[in-house]
Formats: sequence, structure tokens, C-alpha cells
Amino acid sequence: MQRPAEYENLIQRRALEQVSPTPGAVDGFLRNAEAFLVLAKALLAGAPVKTHPMQIFTNAYEGYHQVVQAVLEHYEVRTKEAGRAMAIGRVSADLQLSSPEMSAVLRAHERRNDTSYRSPLPPLSKAEASTMVAILEKYLPVARALTGSGECMPDVGDQ
Repeated sequence: MQRPAEYENLIQRRALEQVSPTPGAVDGFLRNAEAFLVLAKALLAGAPVKTHPMQIFTNAYEGYHQVVQAVLEHYEVRTKEAGRAMAIGRVSADLQLSSPEMSAVLRAHERRNDTSYRSPLPPLSKAEASTMVAILEKYLPVARALTGSGECMPDVGDQ
């Protein structure tokens, strides 16, 4: 597999490991990302349930993480124990996120870990949630193009 040199560097630094590709995994990760996006957008738009920004943020963040996993699978690598933040940064650079978007994604990764493992305070804001939804919506098609995965799935909710 031909992959950018930055991935080889991360393999040498033991942040990533080379793996054999799993047939259908890239498409599966991107379908998952799209499903997370559909739900995050519905919650953001005021789905008929009481919604907390954490629910929106978590769906959007997990969707973006699925995008990252798809790109890693495309390049036949996976994160090792301590390589998740580096992998998110590397894939985000490949997707050509702007500096503010890159900062938002890296902050989102920290916030996700903080709220999941350390403390739920301070609470996530609707602005943080909205930012992650916008980033996922913008870069899911970019990941599809980078991986050659094709167009977005039309009726995600029916699958």
C-alpha cells in the first residue's frame, strides 16, 4: 500500500501499526459516520426529544472518529494504545481541515476524553456540538473522495 510518508513516520514512532485491509471496512466506517451525522443533525434541529448538547456532540465526534478510522483503514494502519490523538491530527491534515477546524477537532478529542473519563464539567456547549456537526458534514465527502469510497449513502436510516 502506497501511503504518505507521515504515516510511515507514525508507524516508526509506534503510534500506528500496519495491518492487512479488511474488505468493506472503509465503506462500513463511512456508513457509520453518515449515520452519526444524520442523528446529530436531527438532534441539532430539535428532534422530538429533550436534547442536551452532549448528545449532539457525541454523535458528531463519533462520526468524525469513524471518518478517521476509514482513512486509516484505507492506508492499512490502525492506532496503537497512545496514538489516537496523533492519528486524528494526521487524518485531519490529509482531509485539509483549516487551522480553526483542526483546533476544534483536537479540542473535541480532549473534551470527549475529559467528559467521558475525568469529569463532565464544564458542560459541553451547543456551539461546540454545532461545530463538530459542521466539520463532520463538510469532511465526510472529502474522506469518501480520498478513499475512493463513492457517494454518500441515500437512505442511511433505512439500512
